[in-house]
Amino acid sequence: MKMKFNKYLFFFLTISQLSFGQKGINFINTSNFNVALNAAKQQNKLLFVEAYAPDCHVCMSFKGTFAQPQVGNVYNKNFINFQLDVNNPDNLAILKRYKIIINATPTFIFFEPKTMKVVQVKAFGEKDNSVISVNLIGQKAANPQEQVGNFPAKYNAGDRNPAFLLNYAQYARIMGDTMTNIKMMQEFAKVLPSNQYVTQGTLNILQTVMMNHDNELFDYFITHLPEYNKVFDPNMVRMIYENIFQIVLTSQINNLNSKSINKIKSQMKISGMDPGGIIRRTWLAESNLFFKQKNPAAGIKVIQNLINVLPNAPGPKEYQYLCDYVKSKTKDKKALKYAQVNWCKFGLR
Repeated sequence: MKMKFNKYLFFFLTISQLSFGQKGINFINTSNFNVALNAAKQQNKLLFVEAYAPDCHVCMSFKGTFAQPQVGNVYNKNFINFQLDVNNPDNLAILKRYKIIINATPTFIFFEPKTMKVVQVKAFGEKDNSVISVNLIGQKAANPQEQVGNFPAKYNAGDRNPAFLLNYAQYARIMGDTMTNIKMMQEFAKVLPSNQYVTQGTLNILQTVMMNHDNELFDYFITHLPEYNKVFDPNMVRMIYENIFQIVLTSQINNLNSKSINKIKSQMKISGMDPGGIIRRTWLAESNLFFKQKNPAAGIKVIQNLINVLPNAPGPKEYQYLCDYVKSKTKDKKALKYAQVNWCKFGLR
């Protein structure tokens, strides 16, 4: 009996030690990105980077998930794990070097360290915080068949799985590939059931992935704002559509046509923006289009309309900006003369 007891006791203690010995993600103990990168190269592992902000409550909520042994099993086996504080200017320079755009935290980025190519990405919302979600993106990153280099071939072969389209669209947004993002989100909107439009998951998609206003899902969003405001924080809802308008009117300014600009004006009106606010937000895109179309008189009129709705008269710097802007857009003598008389003479020069 004594021997039997000792055997069972030994077995129990062994299992207990294994259980307590398991741990969550082992993040490398350094704030130096290059140290983590070199470690990944030396150990022949992918580099996992969690881009986070210390004041981001969603980021902080992931600590418990990262501490789970089943998460550690995936990440410690396949990656060198590094936490990158986006508030650090040196880290922002690193992201800029690799042309990575972080629009939400936390964002998971997986690199092949020798080439520094991104092989997977995901921006997480609070509702994505689970062992399953965290492990799923890690498993995709570790699987060559699920890495982003295969995305174009999978899409061209007809893959229209919603999860794949969303993954592709998010990768495109983080890497600044606006046209691919727009294309993938258009396809995603086609396959997303309408009964999933007003959900937390879809709101997260609108917030972290959507880059375009000319989309079936965004059309529904902007025309059903009371429905979204009833379910979600109205301030969050407003921030989402205003951010999308801003993205369109800045990153896509040279691709907008008259139809696109009129549509975004209409959507702004539906959202409750006042006429003056709409003019202030759209003048640059609209005047830019008129100058491209060799219609400088219309471009000048848009700028004058802007001045008319400003709450205060422009100062010298603002006048100089308008003067230089017109000079950069046209060689039309009438337009240049109008700018010279009305704006340039009030500028800095």
